Amino acid sequence: MPNHEMATCRLCEEVPAKLSCRHWKHEPKAGYWRVIADGPDLMARVPRPAHFITVLAYRPGPDGSPTHYTGPLYFEVDAAHSADAPNDLRRCLQMLEFEVGCPLEGIHVWHSGGRGYHVTIPALVIGAEAGHPSLPRISAAMITRLFPSQIAPTLDRSVYSGGQGRMWRLPNRRRFENGRYKVPLAMREALHTPYAEIEALTHSPRKGIVWPAEDEISPCRALVELYHETIPTLKDVRPAQIARTVDARIREGERNATLASLAGAMRRRGASQEAIAAALQAENQRRCDPPLANVEVAGIAASIARYRPTVSATSGR
Repeated sequence: MPNHEMATCRLCEEVPAKLSCRHWKHEPKAGYWRVIADGPDLMARVPRPAHFITVLAYRPGPDGSPTHYTGPLYFEVDAAHSADAPNDLRRCLQMLEFEVGCPLEGIHVWHSGGRGYHVTIPALVIGAEAGHPSLPRISAAMITRLFPSQIAPTLDRSVYSGGQGRMWRLPNRRRFENGRYKVPLAMREALHTPYAEIEALTHSPRKGIVWPAEDEISPCRALVELYHETIPTLKDVRPAQIARTVDARIREGERNATLASLAGAMRRRGASQEAIAAALQAENQRRCDPPLANVEVAGIAASIARYRPTVSATSGR
């Protein structure tokens, strides 16, 4: 990626220190990566000349390097032969539905306009709303466990890069090399429509495919459990990073993720929302530097309390 001065670039946004950012770029692969603040109105603010944007957002540290990532679980299916990618995609989607119990309305699918497909599963569905400093590596490990290479040989396992992250083409942008577009697909199309018909959809921009808002979908218990099980398996994540000592200060930039992790551990053991909220408020006041607002802590407790406990509160275990 060529270097340029973001502070003086007229196309880069100024991102406040407490906000996460993403990057976009023009069509040429060698172009600069421009910075833009993440947020619910992001797509409305992305400049029309943008053709690519990073999949994950990150919060930069003092030196500009990422310290904390947020965003969906994602995967990409890419094959040299047109029949291979849709077969692997459908196999993955069917496994998510029937073996994992993931709600299909919580899975977003695009044809890339090239040789394959892009898929995202919102952070809420996997229990990762708070994000994590190692989110790209967590995603890579989750995808490996969900879809071993023999299940989906055309799944691209090289897309989980750290740093400023993986870029994907924006929907409904015309590709320079073939004149086609990345287009959204309804789930019935992704599962059942012949490839020739899907390919025909990429010859023009496509509107009208609308996925449910995140507050209209539910977490997937199996994916939430897999997410939390995966974090301790990362080889260079030390125990102190997984469960801090009771006296450790929780610094700005780590507060949400740490409190969400504590809430998740309590919820898996059957704790109620009220109990979780009380514990988080106590930890917030004692350890967070500076403490989060009480309403934000209550929101973390409410979010985690939507998940089913792994162990019943009355099981005696």
